[in-house]
Amino acid sequence: MVRAFAVLRVLNVAVIVGYVAVWWSWYAEHPAGIAAAVVTAGWGVFFVVVCLARHALPRPVVAGNVALAVVASAGTVLWLPPDSVGGFGTWVFSTVTHAAVVAATVYGRRTHAVVVAAMVAALLCGAAVTQATLDDPALGGNHTPLKRAVIGVVLLAGLAQLFRLAVDRLRAIALDADARLAAAAAEQEVAAVAAARLRDERERERVLHDTVLNTLTGIAWGGGAPQDGPLVGPGHLTAEQCRHAIEAVRSMLDGTAGGTRDLAQPMRRVVAVARARGLRVDVRALPTTDLPDEVVAALAGAAQELLANVRRHAGTDRAALEVRWRRADGAVTVIVSDEGIGFAARAVPGDRLGLARSVHARMTEIGGRATITSEPGRGTTVQLTWSDGEIGGARPAARHCARPAGRRPAHRRSMRPPRRDRWAGRAGRRWEAARAASRARAPAGGTAAELRDSYAAGLRRTVAAVTAVWFTCTVFALAFVAPSSRSVPVAVLHWLAMALVVLPAAWTAYHRPLRRAEAIVLMALALAVTTAVGFNIAPVHTDAAAGTGGPPSRISTWPVLVLPLLLALLAVSRLFVEWIVAIAATVTVLDLLVLRGAGTGPLALAQLLTATNGQIAMQVMVSMGGPLLRRTADQVARAVEAETAQAAAARSTAAIRQDRARGLATVEREVLPLLEAVADGLLDPGDPAVRERCGRHATAVRRALVTGATGALGSLAEPVFEARARGLDLEVQVVGEAPRIPARVSERLAAVLPGLLRAVPAAGAEHAVLTLICEEGDGRLFLTYPAAAPPELTALTGIAGGEVFPVSEVLSVSADADDGQVCVEVAWSAGREVRLGRS
Repeated sequence: MVRAFAVLRVLNVAVIVGYVAVWWSWYAEHPAGIAAAVVTAGWGVFFVVVCLARHALPRPVVAGNVALAVVASAGTVLWLPPDSVGGFGTWVFSTVTHAAVVAATVYGRRTHAVVVAAMVAALLCGAAVTQATLDDPALGGNHTPLKRAVIGVVLLAGLAQLFRLAVDRLRAIALDADARLAAAAAEQEVAAVAAARLRDERERERVLHDTVLNTLTGIAWGGGAPQDGPLVGPGHLTAEQCRHAIEAVRSMLDGTAGGTRDLAQPMRRVVAVARARGLRVDVRALPTTDLPDEVVAALAGAAQELLANVRRHAGTDRAALEVRWRRADGAVTVIVSDEGIGFAARAVPGDRLGLARSVHARMTEIGGRATITSEPGRGTTVQLTWSDGEIGGARPAARHCARPAGRRPAHRRSMRPPRRDRWAGRAGRRWEAARAASRARAPAGGTAAELRDSYAAGLRRTVAAVTAVWFTCTVFALAFVAPSSRSVPVAVLHWLAMALVVLPAAWTAYHRPLRRAEAIVLMALALAVTTAVGFNIAPVHTDAAAGTGGPPSRISTWPVLVLPLLLALLAVSRLFVEWIVAIAATVTVLDLLVLRGAGTGPLALAQLLTATNGQIAMQVMVSMGGPLLRRTADQVARAVEAETAQAAAARSTAAIRQDRARGLATVEREVLPLLEAVADGLLDPGDPAVRERCGRHATAVRRALVTGATGALGSLAEPVFEARARGLDLEVQVVGEAPRIPARVSERLAAVLPGLLRAVPAAGAEHAVLTLICEEGDGRLFLTYPAAAPPELTALTGIAGGEVFPVSEVLSVSADADDGQVCVEVAWSAGREVRLGRS
């Protein structure tokens, strides 16, 4: 905006120079007028230099701008030709207008009103003094200095207030857009925290699988080769594996597991571990890299699992590892190969944790991929690839919702509530927050683009509203100009014709951008009306002896005040070619009206100069308003992105620490002491009792890894295990914590849930989702699955219609079918009776 006002001031200086040149015959005899013009032009240069140098509008400079405008307005009798005093075709009026719009931006409402009032009073005072000093005050009938000044002050006050309105509206639009951006950022923060927690949960599962589970299983099998279990070598190797598992779990609990951007360092450790376990690894290339730390961790973890698989299943003790990295685009490829017995890659079961979670899932989450090439008897080659280009520059976190291969996504309506009235209260808000957290948000670039579009739409609506209001104000100019027209009724008809052009165009632009055809018709009709109004001006008799110059110009009319805003409508509608053509056409029409008019003199040329300046000045403001809003949008979006990322990082760190403490509590309490005793030689890993304990813990860890979120169901997990055992594809989602469920309600849920799950057809069901929402004292459990009709609840749950349980927390069951999806709801609420219903 500072640059825009600087450009306007440069235009004002150009008007001063042009005006003096046009009226040089008068200024040659009035040195005071030349002095005033020079001082005003010099101040304009000073204003531009100071504002551009400081990138701001200093209040002392703005105050000086206002003071100069007031002095210039009050002394018009000294530095303006009498024929132009009071009119808006002078350098004084241009100076006053600039001061008014700058003040509207800097000052508050009351101060700005006082400034405009002082300018209006100065203009009227200067015109009154001029008229009083003239020998013949009747200069052209209704065009006396005082009457011209009345039109000028109306225009000045209108322009100042409309500019103030425009600035206020743009600020309100920006604040509204910022508020919506803040809301989106809050949702993005929730999603980022949820994504970070999910990534950490999966990494925690992989660490448990790759360290604790493998070690426990190896001890339990006593050196055998179980599925997904390592071959345990001599006692020192078993102790080393135990210490490695303990270190991995302790690091996660303490939060000391740091990241690195160099893949070579963790790969050397992976190779060292594999060699310590008896696998001869041929390292063919291991370059130093510069990769995101999460990519390094994923590649190293996947490579470790692949080398472990070679040792377990390939029937060979040799493997090769190679890392390829292209510095130019950051693409990296890790190749793990062996010449073992090979296998049929497509025949690997989907529940194999090693490949599914430790390899494929790791690569999917960072936006990479794992390609397995293997045939029986021909060895195996696995390529782990990642590249910035493959994921479009998106952060790997945005891909946290990817499903494992072979898993079909749930129907988009499968988690939708059957009726909105069931979602009132905190449970509904928690559910909506959980759904928002489960969706990956767009990158910040998209947010900035949306904000830019919002600002651009606000600018367009503001210009449209100002156009409509400003055109309405021109009725006052019509009231003064009409008596001097050839035909007053025709002048009124011209105003009505322009109203039929301007008001529909403003209404359309307010709701949507103008189209090319609409813009062409709009400007053609507006210029036609302007031409007709110009030819309806009556000739004015002047006194040549008195030195007054020529008749008033044909552009000294109200349409000239409307044309700049019509051009602005084209600019804010982003019709740039049409906008440039319309500006050229407008200037050409105004030139022809003046130059082909009878008795063209200094007054007409001066009015042409100021009218052209007005057209250009308005376009400067609008054209600079676009970049202003776009840069504002970009800066706001970047600031919000940075703040969101910082807040999400802080919340994620705290939440992950709590999740790790809760998720690893059992392992820390029961498994780590066992592994420490084995590592320290206090327990013999060959002892059947020790092996039995390790096997029992290994089964518990494996079950927790397989069930995932099911573990959060607490006592309700057993029916889920049974349903999955009979082939039901059941996904579990938990919002809140199951221990919050009152004990007696939990007992009733455990009795009801098996019947509900039995109603879901295991064969042919695409996907079923069990969602548990736990609040303080109340909650919901939803079971959604594809089906045409809801089940018979009484037969499934044993609840008679209308029965109320004799507990303080009341349980109810209802079902609904919508668009091929059944949603069964089990609800409980403290202190409220809810009966069985069916919709």
